[in-house]
Amino acid sequence: MMEISGLDTSLEPTSAAFAAMLDAVGHGVVAVDRQWRLSFVNAWMERVLGRSRQELLGHELWAEFPTLRTSSFGAAYLRAMRDGVEVVHEGFVPISNAWFESRASPCATGLILFIKDVTERRRAAQELKDREERLRESETLFRKLADSAPVMLWMTDARVSCVWHNRRWYDFTGQTEAEALGLGWLDAIHPEDRAKVGGVLQASIARWVPYPVEYRLRTRDGQYRWTLAYASPRVGESGEFLGYIGSVIDIHERKRGEERLAFVSEASRILSESLDYEDTLARATQLAVPVLGDWCMVDLLQEGGGIKRVKVSWADPALEPLARETVRFPPQVSGHPSHLPSRVLLEARALLVEDADDAYKQRAAYSPEHLAHMRAIGFQSVMSVPMVARGRTLGVITFLAIAPGRRFTQADLETAEDLARRAALAVDNGRLYHEAQQAVRVREEFLQVASHELKTPLTPLSLKLQLLARTAESLPRERFPRLSSDLDMMRQQVQRLSSLMDELLDVSRINAGRFSMTLEVVDLSALVRDAAARFEPEVLRLGGRLMVDVPEPLVGVWDRQRLEQVMTNLLSNAQKYGGGRPVRARVWREGHLACIAVRDEGIGIAPEALSRIFEKFERAVSERHYGGLGLGLYITRQIVEALGGTICVESAPNQGSTFTVKLPLTPPPVSPERKEGPWAPAHPLPGSEGACYGRLR
Repeated sequence: MMEISGLDTSLEPTSAAFAAMLDAVGHGVVAVDRQWRLSFVNAWMERVLGRSRQELLGHELWAEFPTLRTSSFGAAYLRAMRDGVEVVHEGFVPISNAWFESRASPCATGLILFIKDVTERRRAAQELKDREERLRESETLFRKLADSAPVMLWMTDARVSCVWHNRRWYDFTGQTEAEALGLGWLDAIHPEDRAKVGGVLQASIARWVPYPVEYRLRTRDGQYRWTLAYASPRVGESGEFLGYIGSVIDIHERKRGEERLAFVSEASRILSESLDYEDTLARATQLAVPVLGDWCMVDLLQEGGGIKRVKVSWADPALEPLARETVRFPPQVSGHPSHLPSRVLLEARALLVEDADDAYKQRAAYSPEHLAHMRAIGFQSVMSVPMVARGRTLGVITFLAIAPGRRFTQADLETAEDLARRAALAVDNGRLYHEAQQAVRVREEFLQVASHELKTPLTPLSLKLQLLARTAESLPRERFPRLSSDLDMMRQQVQRLSSLMDELLDVSRINAGRFSMTLEVVDLSALVRDAAARFEPEVLRLGGRLMVDVPEPLVGVWDRQRLEQVMTNLLSNAQKYGGGRPVRARVWREGHLACIAVRDEGIGIAPEALSRIFEKFERAVSERHYGGLGLGLYITRQIVEALGGTICVESAPNQGSTFTVKLPLTPPPVSPERKEGPWAPAHPLPGSEGACYGRLR
């Protein structure tokens, strides 16, 4: 007994009730006798064949459907009838453009054929097969693309256990698939970076968010290179978290480039901070380790032709004993054919040995002790760069690569050359500065000695001239008509020379920090009137006028002698450059300030000279036409600033000049150790072309 579609095939479809039941089923039922005559056709088959059962019943199956006998369906029916077995066959019927499944079941009278349209099932199966084939092709293509990608790709499950890497990962890290899958991929990350990576992973998993993270990844040869990993979460159709898929790219050169730029920038800052070049070189080399190398040595050529190793920096503290010993092995000035620093000094060009193996060390050593020293350091790469400034080789900087797998590249050499250029400039500037300082010290010492030596004979000479002047008064004028005027001229020249010596002595005191102040109560109005009275005869002699506008009185605490010196310098300049025109001196008060202004209507000062006339030995005009050392205004500025005041000048060519001094009535304490230094500029007067120095305190 066999159940097919709920029907008992042992029953014959002869009764009307049974026939009606077969008409209701959703597939075809056909019965034939042993002579292949059709004895039953249900309604479903009528619709499929397009013929009624009345036309078919009693007719031979092969006669009604001639092509059926030679078809695969016919063969199945013949076999079922002949062998008495059930035969199931499935095939495509072109005339119906459909797939059918036929089940031929023997019965007592012949065969019952159950026919079912399986087109949709076959189509679904084919679509599934096609989809699976496309999926296989897509997966194959994806793997090919992934394996040929220039970046490392990977995928994890929800527990961040890696389930797949592309070929690039294995080629880069040297891991096998067994080593990399699961959590084994973490072993390839630098030990110092694993905690950071783990923290990023945990934070990202908790929120199912993408993440980037930079870390160092071990290569198959044991080196570590900087990489950037970026991952995106995988989410299932139901919204469940499936894990991450991501990529890893090699950013080592970019990272090293950034480090090199940052290093060069910081080294430049350090090298420009001080003119003590040995100290700045030491700081710069410490910065270079380990960014540029694991070991750095700086050797400078000395004036006598020798070499001084000024600094050795190293990354590994265990190398300190070797670092102390390395001073015994400086480069050889005469050159050595294979010793890199010696060659660089001789040839003045940068050199790099990427693979400094033992054979190189044997060639480079200039003694057995030197060879043993190099072997003990254990470097595997070396580069040396010359320090050249103004066409002259000043020294050499040498870098060693000691860390496992580290090798110097051309980019490293270029960075080292950049550092050496900047270091050479710092050394050259430092040496020039020290030479200039020495020259200034020699000059100042000379000026101080010369001033004292020259001033010493002036005192008795001045006394002798005074004595001669008194004697001349008793002599007949008609016999010596020019004697008095000649003596006056001689006394003036001695006084002028004495003033010049005083200026030089003041400069020496300022430079030595011995420019002291003796403070007392001073009536500024009276002081200015007295100074003007001393200058008035000379101004009148030149055809000018000296006008004074002062209040009664204006009292403050200052150094009387130094204030007299200020007024003398200002009035002297006004008389000298005034061209015989009027000179005005004015005194007034502004709150807690006492103010002095001296104005002339002479040649004026060019704008480009305004900012420098208060400096040492600076002049606004040629010394061929106007005498002096160019120290008066410099000393005036020092006095004013020592008293806590400011001095300003407003001028234009051929429009005269106005010098304005403003002093606090009570100046700040003045240290006897006060030394010359940079002075903060005060604010110039509004709308003027001028310069101011000092700071009111």
